Amino acid sequence: MEKIAFVIIRYGRDVNGGAEAHCRMLARRLAADYRVEVLTTTLRVFDDRQQDFPEGVSVEEGITVRRFTPQPIDGQRHEALYRRSKLTRRIRRWLDRVGLLGIVSTLHPRWSLGREAERRAIESQPSHTPRMMTFIREHGTEYRALFFMNYYFSQTILGATIHPERSILIPLAHPNHSLYYGIEAEMFTRVRHIAFNTRAEERMCRRIFGRAMAPSSIVGCGIEPVEPADWTTVRARYGLPESYVLYLGRVTRSKIGRLIPEFLRYKQRYGGTARLVMVGGIDAGIERPAGDEILMTGFVDDAEKSAIVRHATLMINPSAQESLSLLMLEALQNRIPVLVNGRSEVMKDHCRLSGAALWYDGWHDFRRKLHRLLDDEALRRQLAARGPAYVEANYSWKVILTRLRALIENR
Repeated sequence: MEKIAFVIIRYGRDVNGGAEAHCRMLARRLAADYRVEVLTTTLRVFDDRQQDFPEGVSVEEGITVRRFTPQPIDGQRHEALYRRSKLTRRIRRWLDRVGLLGIVSTLHPRWSLGREAERRAIESQPSHTPRMMTFIREHGTEYRALFFMNYYFSQTILGATIHPERSILIPLAHPNHSLYYGIEAEMFTRVRHIAFNTRAEERMCRRIFGRAMAPSSIVGCGIEPVEPADWTTVRARYGLPESYVLYLGRVTRSKIGRLIPEFLRYKQRYGGTARLVMVGGIDAGIERPAGDEILMTGFVDDAEKSAIVRHATLMINPSAQESLSLLMLEALQNRIPVLVNGRSEVMKDHCRLSGAALWYDGWHDFRRKLHRLLDDEALRRQLAARGPAYVEANYSWKVILTRLRALIENR
């Protein structure tokens, strides 16, 4: 069997995060056809190095995992280096705002302006792993394909161009300032193929990198079915209410935004029995709100999560930066209506194409749409009925694995 590798910032059964879950599902599914390895860091939790995995090689669920300890170059000056690297990013963002970046990128695919400053900033990331870069340089040709996940970490930006003829980029791109660094163009134009999750993600990257962008296609990711834990036990363990709005994912400012205070404003305005249940690892700096309107469970295992999803009244995804939203697809598969942030074109596309979810524009609209969904059981049933067919037609594993095998085999 030929070898393939996935390169990602974190990996493991108890690692919380959509990209990490995405990678693990792909790796496990392809292990039937290839010798799959994962190149990753020792990080388990971003802001708690005490929880790091040990460095070295291990076998997890039949997959060889190689973990490298982060060793940033000039990490003490990380913030200063990033401040000095903004010139090209600002120019490219301005060109995008006036509708010219795609044209300029087509005519001028590679950007040398500010390149050295950007490289130094990226190498100063707290998660940077020079030894992983050396490993890829020395052993990359042993793999039929190298899948690089997440466009903004140094492992992907720098690693994908070491052996670009073997590199398949799964960018998980969203409208973030990091996408405008000139050094990103080197990766997006040189890799063998780019595997996008949605048309919205592909449209955005085409707008930024122009016709010089590497060959691409929509691949996506499926959902890992998990047998739910006993509901009575789960409900008692976490004190879950009869009716709840579910947020699932890392509880961090970049993901939840103003969800907590805006849900409390909703409760003050409309009342009702529904509570907000937030499931996932809680970042440092997130304060647990007083009162009983919002419940934070912390990290739960997959079986518990499956049970909690299936009993939710509806799910909320307030993130504006999504490239797929596996959590949204999981809810739709389980006939749970979803309310999403309309600033995410990816999730708006899911809403339009599936007819199984709603989006909101701004927090006032959030409160209005939330009330509409919680108050109208017939609407929830109507939305719920459409979810499974959409997921099966577009994100079934049979479809996705066929696409992935084709990318691996076609050099």
